[in-house]
Amino acid sequence: YRGRKMTQESITKVLKEASKAVGVNPQIRVSPHTCRHTFAHLQLKNGLDLYSLSRLLGHENIGITQTYLNSLRDSDIIQIAKQKSVLLNL
Repeated sequence: YRGRKMTQESITKVLKEASKAVGVNPQIRVSPHTCRHTFAHLQLKNGLDLYSLSRLLGHENIGITQTYLNSLRDSDIIQIAKQKSVLLNL
């Protein structure tokens, strides 16, 4: 807007204004953190390996990234395993 770096507060403000503009339920938390969490969750759900996700997120160790695995349901993990299975995809 003024040619300066955006602060975390300004990014939060932009996200909140954008969520209102597109009609996101006001009870849903919209923040940079929730965007990052959603990105990580969807990357894992789409089959990205934990190590690659950890590198993308800039985590110092893979243990930090493992917390995102807790949000996946068993059915999601089974579906990913079926898609990535060597035996099922011969």
